[in-house]
Amino acid sequence: MYCIIGDIHGNIEELQKLLALLKPGKSDMLIFLGDYIDKLPHTKETLALLEKLSRGYDCIFLKGNHDYVWERYLIYEDLTRQEFLLQYGGRETLKQFGQEAQRALEENNISMLKEMLHSYIKLIEKMEYCYIIEDYLALHAGLLPDQYSQYPLVFEERNFFIRPDNIHMKEKYLGTYTLVAGHTHLGKKPTLEEGYINIDLGAGYGKYLCALLGEKHMLVRSDGKEFLL
Repeated sequence: MYCIIGDIHGNIEELQKLLALLKPGKSDMLIFLGDYIDKLPHTKETLALLEKLSRGYDCIFLKGNHDYVWERYLIYEDLTRQEFLLQYGGRETLKQFGQEAQRALEENNISMLKEMLHSYIKLIEKMEYCYIIEDYLALHAGLLPDQYSQYPLVFEERNFFIRPDNIHMKEKYLGTYTLVAGHTHLGKKPTLEEGYINIDLGAGYGKYLCALLGEKHMLVRSDGKEFLL
């Protein structure tokens, strides 16, 4: 079995609920769509659980827009990314590390933040841009119009930030693969179109986490609600 799991955003409670429903076996694959932290404060527990999962299962970690920004900030020391992090959940991410950590972000103390977020940096280094499995292209947000016939895909920064209203929902990548994405919370149930499935159900806002179960041709929400493909 393989499962494609939506944006977590530090929502350790919904991640644990979802995993309890999925009951993955040792031969199963877990594909995560990115945005592992920010918005909710349970950073340490989330990263620890993801590390544990990576040791026990075949895990694919895709890069989300938040992960992309943290990568530019922490690894490439692009200080222009500070504004995004302050505005979109960076303070919440650092809350567990104390006021010192939040002050480090406000003062661009990269060396201190690298030490505190060393496990997240290790996760970033494992991340991929996208992953094809069966009839699906798993990625964080979407493709640009001229990328639907592009092979291999060459990702740009814009790929991590594309919203559904700019996506060709009826078009499949290479005429074959339906996009499975997160990035934009649209409601309590997944968006199901011929060329686009959105499984971001608002975990970052204290709502649900969702997963696509490929071989069962269904989606499951972290409260147990199921949706047929």
